[in-house]
Amino acid sequence: MKGIRKLQNRWAVAAVCVALFVTLTSCRSAGSASPVTFDPLSLGPSGSVLKKFLERPVKRAGLVMKARFEASLPNMKKQGVMETEKRIDEKGHVTYEMKSFQGDDTIKKQVIARYISAEQDSSATGNGAAEIQAQNYRFKYKRSEKLGERQAEVFEVQPRRSAVGLFKGEIWLEEGSGLPLRFTGRLVKNPSVIFKTNDFTQDFVVKEGQAYESVLTIDSNTRLVGKVIMQITCSDYRRTRPETKGSE
Repeated sequence: MKGIRKLQNRWAVAAVCVALFVTLTSCRSAGSASPVTFDPLSLGPSGSVLKKFLERPVKRAGLVMKARFEASLPNMKKQGVMETEKRIDEKGHVTYEMKSFQGDDTIKKQVIARYISAEQDSSATGNGAAEIQAQNYRFKYKRSEKLGERQAEVFEVQPRRSAVGLFKGEIWLEEGSGLPLRFTGRLVKNPSVIFKTNDFTQDFVVKEGQAYESVLTIDSNTRLVGKVIMQITCSDYRRTRPETKGSE
């Protein structure tokens, strides 16, 4: 019985982690609905910031960075930390190389490794383009607020439909440039009955006029293993090729 329960727990953790990644990547790649007419300037002076964000060109370039995974399953009293090198090629394909790991083997194999595998597979099929656009969301200006040393214009986002990957929350855009500083919220529809809620915050760092993913914090409540917490911190960005413009 003890062996069977251990296998059941391992399966449950694996299922949760794969579904978790599918949920979060679909947040960036949710299928677009029909085009809608929306003028960001209708939101007032701060609408110009949103306009720059929505109309931003996609710049592709080879990128290498450090990526640190910190994950835990509090109900199972398991945790672990993995240091990796993450590479994104000019086509957006993602690969990881593990440098070190400390912690529980379940976290290493059933949480972080499965999350990494799912991200690599997803990038290979091209499901990673940002889709925070007017055909998917309604926007409402909320406030101006400091985030670190940068001034942000904060907009509320409400999905136009209930679909896997869309979220209800806020986007924080840098005043003037329209570059993303933070996306935060709760997914409005879960891809599986495994989940009760999925909350996330994606922070960005701005360097030389570009926004890079910095810290992703995931906090999910599940029916199988309770709470799943993961934080992915990226740093030490290095470009491997000149930038090229592409379409989303």
